[in-house]
Amino acid sequence: MRLKRHHIYALILSCLLLCSAVSLLFLNQWLSNAVQAKVEVRQVHTISLPPPPPPPVQQQTQTPVQTVTLAVAGQGAALNLTLVPQVKVDIVAPEPVLLTQPPTDWQAELDIDWQAFGLDQLDGLPQLLTPIKAQFPNSLVRQGILQVVVKLDVFIDEQGQVSLIAITDNPHPELVSSIHKLVKTSRFSVPKKNGQAVKARFIWPVEFKK
Repeated sequence: MRLKRHHIYALILSCLLLCSAVSLLFLNQWLSNAVQAKVEVRQVHTISLPPPPPPPVQQQTQTPVQTVTLAVAGQGAALNLTLVPQVKVDIVAPEPVLLTQPPTDWQAELDIDWQAFGLDQLDGLPQLLTPIKAQFPNSLVRQGILQVVVKLDVFIDEQGQVSLIAITDNPHPELVSSIHKLVKTSRFSVPKKNGQAVKARFIWPVEFKK
C-alpha cells in the first residue's frame, strides 16, 4: 500500500515538473516576441522611365549637279577646244618711303650747347640793340594791371642772337606768348672775353608796360 502511494507521489511530482518546464518554455517564447521589434516590409513599386529619344539624324543635302548636254544635229566638223594657260603675275610691293621732317624749334634747342660765360666773366655787359616791342595782354589791363616784370634765362651766341632757355619768373601766364615773340625779335651786342667773341648766359629782367 505504501509502495503505491510512493508511485502516485512520484507521478504527481513528475507532472508538476513537466508543467513547470512547459510554462517556462512558453514564458521565454513570449518574452522574446515582446522584445523583438516588428519589422514591416513594404513593397515599393518602381516606375521605369522611358528611354531617351534617339538623336536627330543629320541629313546630308547634296547639291544637285547640273549637267549640260549639247546635242549636235547632223554630221558637223569636230570642235577643237584650246586651253588658255594661266598667267602668273608677281605683284611687287613698293618700298616704303621715309618722310623726313625738319626739326622743330624745341628739337633745335636741344642741340645747342648751353655752356657759356656769366656776366661777371665778360669784358663788359651785352647791350640790347633792339627796342622792346611786345603786346601787353588786354586781359591784364581789364584787371587793372599795367606793368609786369618777368625774368628770363637767356643764351647769347657769338653773333648776339638770343635764345630762351627758361622763364624763371612770370606771375601772369598771359605773357608767355609775348615773351616768346620778344625773344625772337631781340638782339644783343656780341659778348666778348679778352677781346674774343664768346657765348654768354644770364638772367634778363624784362619790364612789360601798357
